[in-house]
Amino acid sequence: MKRIIRIVAVLTLFVAVSAFAATPGLRDTSRQLVEQSDTGSVVAGVDGWLFFKEELQHLAAGKFWGEAAGTASQARDKSSADPLPAIEEYNKLLADRGITLYLMPVPPKALIYPDKLSPALDQSAAAGELALYREFYEQLAASGVKVIDLLPTLQENRDKAQLYCRTDTHYSGEGLALFAKAAAEALKKEAWYADVAKKQYKQSVQKVTIRGDLTQMAGGSGPEEELELAMVTGKDDGKPVESDMKSPVILLGDSHALVFQAGGDLHAKGAGFFDHLSAELGFPVDLLGVRGSGVTPARIKLFQRAKQDDGYLTGKKALIWCFAAREFTGSGGWRQIPVAP
Repeated sequence: MKRIIRIVAVLTLFVAVSAFAATPGLRDTSRQLVEQSDTGSVVAGVDGWLFFKEELQHLAAGKFWGEAAGTASQARDKSSADPLPAIEEYNKLLADRGITLYLMPVPPKALIYPDKLSPALDQSAAAGELALYREFYEQLAASGVKVIDLLPTLQENRDKAQLYCRTDTHYSGEGLALFAKAAAEALKKEAWYADVAKKQYKQSVQKVTIRGDLTQMAGGSGPEEELELAMVTGKDDGKPVESDMKSPVILLGDSHALVFQAGGDLHAKGAGFFDHLSAELGFPVDLLGVRGSGVTPARIKLFQRAKQDDGYLTGKKALIWCFAAREFTGSGGWRQIPVAP
C-alpha cells in the first residue's frame, strides 16, 4: 500500500513539473511569433493590441551584455554590440564635467503586458526577462551608473491604468506620467535642486484620438485609439512649456522624449514626458529628442550642440537618458560617443 502511495506521489509530482515546464514563457513565445510573422514589422496580439517586431526580437534574445552581446545584438559591427561598456564610459565622461547620468530605459510593452501578446501567457511569463533586466541594472549600478528602473512601478500599476498604447510603440499618457514622477523624485534629492528658481504649472485632461504608428506600419486600416492625456501649461500665464537650453537638466532620448509633445505624427503637443517632467520639477528642462534611435543619434546630437556652443554644458547638473529598452540589442549598436569636443 505504501508503495502504491509512493508511486502515485511521484507521478503527481512528475505531472506537475511537466505542466510547469510546458507553460510557455515570454522569451520562447516572442521567438515563435517572430519566426511565424511575415516580413512586416508588426505582430498582432490580444484584444487589438499590436507589438513591434523588433521589441519581440529583443525579448527573444535573452542575455544581451557581456559575452552574450555578440549573439543577442542585431548590430552588424559586433565590436559595439555590448551596451555595458558604452554606458559606463558615457557615465564617466559626463561625471568628469559634473553632470550626473540617470539611465531611464522604457521597458518593452510585452514585458509589462505579456498577456496582451498571447492568450497563453500571464504576468508570470515575464519572470525570466525581468530577472535579466535586474541583473543588468545591478551591474550598471555596481559601476556607478544611476538607473531609474520603472519595472516595479509599471508592474504594480499595469492593471490600474493602460500604461502603453495598444496600437503604438510608445507609453500612454498614464505611463509617461509615472516616468516623469520617478525622474523628478530622483533629481529632487540632488543638492543643487533647491537653488533652482521654480514656477507652478497646471494640467488639464483631454481625450485624444490617435492612429498609432503600429497601425500605420501594419497598413493603416486598423481602428483608432482613444487616449486620455494631461496637457501641461504655466499656472499663471497658461503658456505651454518650452525647452530651456540653460536648464540644469537635459532630457536626452528617442521618440519617447517627443511623443505627445512634438505634435504631428507624434499625436499631441504639451502632454509629453518633457512637459510632465518640467511640471514635476517646477522648471523647464532642456529637451534633446530624436526620432530615430535614442542610443547613438541622440548622443551625437548632444555632442554637436556642445561643439557649436562652448558654454552649452556650463551649469548642467543632470542628464536623463530615456530610450526604448529594445535598443540594448538594436541594429545601431553601442559606439562610444564623446560628450563634447
